[in-house]
Amino acid sequence: MKPMLMSDVGWCKAMKDAFAQHGLDVDALLAEAGLDLDTAEEIDLGELTDGFSRAWELAVAKTGNPAIGLTVPSHPLNSLGVLSHVVLSASNVRDALQAIMRFIHLISPTATIDSRAEGDRFFLSLQIASGKRPVPLQRYDFYSTVLLRGIHWLTGRSVVPLVFHRPGPAPAEPARWREAFGCNVVFGAPECVIEMALQDIALPIPTADQAVADLCERIATQLAEQQGGSVSIRVRQVLMKHLSKGDPRRETMASILCMSERTLQRRLTEEGTSFAELVDEVRREMAQRYFRHSQFSPTEITFALGFSDPSNFYRACKRWFGRSPSTMRCSN
Repeated sequence: MKPMLMSDVGWCKAMKDAFAQHGLDVDALLAEAGLDLDTAEEIDLGELTDGFSRAWELAVAKTGNPAIGLTVPSHPLNSLGVLSHVVLSASNVRDALQAIMRFIHLISPTATIDSRAEGDRFFLSLQIASGKRPVPLQRYDFYSTVLLRGIHWLTGRSVVPLVFHRPGPAPAEPARWREAFGCNVVFGAPECVIEMALQDIALPIPTADQAVADLCERIATQLAEQQGGSVSIRVRQVLMKHLSKGDPRRETMASILCMSERTLQRRLTEEGTSFAELVDEVRREMAQRYFRHSQFSPTEITFALGFSDPSNFYRACKRWFGRSPSTMRCSN
């Protein structure tokens, strides 16, 4: 299958729409930021998020508008790209949000969304990957604005948050944010969180269709797998690159993938696996490859697979293949 161009990702289209309203060309800004999205080659996550961050910094500088992230795209659902049909066919807002959280990589590879319910309140937390430069607060503003306006389009009702928690210091004109979100805005929050009434999450979607929802879910799942969008595939890819650096830790993996450890664990559970299982599978597959090349000694393979002690590799090898590393090497 032809790789998806980053310029085709829904979130890039939403940015183009919003920036155009201010007379800005997103492609030109991204190029100035050193990011070429019209490539099918894999872009490092750190480089990608830094490119987006730099583009937002340039947008603020060129317009002199620190509230540019509050711009509402003409068609908020365009930001969902291939997921627009998934959410339109969902039965209610909660189901639509859960679909977005599952397939967020197809919408924006640099962001993750998590949720929790407490009493009669529902909390959506947004994390954006940081590279070598800090994430501009306008990116949080834009994600939140598009998400809330998208709920309005889905339900036909204006859903107003109870509180919007915004990281970073208060801006010079905080009233612009309170007006935009229609609620109290807590500046200096530890993370970006949209606090909503639980009853609003249960609002039905008029275009709901279970048969269409099931079909769209299958298509989105297939596309996510083909594009490396499933969390388990992304974990495997990172493990293959980082195992030689030492015993992999779940919290480190979560940080690399720009999500909380809790989110990583939940997403892997939804995909029927766990971090420990993926580590074991990748190590086993890589061990087989190393054993095919007899020039690698058991000790070299031990550390290449991230084991801190040869005895741990020995036990794993006996469990995987029923033989010791030395006999496996001799038989290949």
